[in-house]
Amino acid sequence: MVDVLRKWVHLLATLVRSRFSRSTSVVCDDLGEVAALSQLLAMLLVAGLSPQQALIHARVERDDFFENKPPTPRAFLAEVWRLGLEMGAPLKNILMSLSRALAQASRNAREARSQLAGPQAATRLVMTLPGIAIVGGMAAGYNPLAFLLLQPVGWFLLVVAAGLMWLAHTWSATLVAAAESTTWAIGMPTEVMAMVLRSGASLRQARHRAQEIADNYLTDHFELEQSDEFMELSTRTGVALSDLLHAHAELLRDRARNNSHEAIERLGVKLMIPLGVCVLPAFIAVGVLPLVASVISSTTLY
Repeated sequence: MVDVLRKWVHLLATLVRSRFSRSTSVVCDDLGEVAALSQLLAMLLVAGLSPQQALIHARVERDDFFENKPPTPRAFLAEVWRLGLEMGAPLKNILMSLSRALAQASRNAREARSQLAGPQAATRLVMTLPGIAIVGGMAAGYNPLAFLLLQPVGWFLLVVAAGLMWLAHTWSATLVAAAESTTWAIGMPTEVMAMVLRSGASLRQARHRAQEIADNYLTDHFELEQSDEFMELSTRTGVALSDLLHAHAELLRDRARNNSHEAIERLGVKLMIPLGVCVLPAFIAVGVLPLVASVISSTTLY
């Protein structure tokens, strides 16, 4: 029976580790790699290399590069690159903006993952307590393990505990995903619009390209509505619209960064909720109630 308990605890521990360490590291690495690639390509263009030469020196396989599909950062980089080649638009500014936005998103993902350290350690500690309680009960002359594994009520408690642990893992993963949600695409449609205008294209073409980017990479098109207001302002005042759009895109990204920082700061507190609501009751179900039941069943009441 002790072997069965050990295997069960090991299974839950494996579940916790895999759930808490799921694709976050992959997301961080991908964002960081694309950020570095964007910065490298921008520097190569500034040095005077042609776009084709820049890809070669950056060791980018052209065919694979353009096969990426939205809404990934690599797909956006490829789409902007293709647009720059097609329209002769300058790429340096938007590549540097993309690099900074992706680097910030990568930092957000790492910070969100670091917030898991406390709840993860607490969960592992709580998971060891049922085994300690059961061993202590058996040393005192009781048999809570038999109640847990051989009685229908004990099996029910195991199912309840497993369900609570699953809920805690899912809940925590949802909180982390919400806190580290990638905001790198915010401001990018506006940047694309500014880039297309700098190439000498018409305002209608620039607005159309920006709309395509927003459709592929954003769920909220509010920034395009704000861009329309800048179009009217530029028409009235004669201020260069591309400069207004670039400044507005920077402001949007600053706001997004501040919101991300606030969300990550709140994450540490929010992650305690699944621990208290789900993990601790799971411990009571498999660590406390079986011991109490075995004590009651082994005690003769007169």
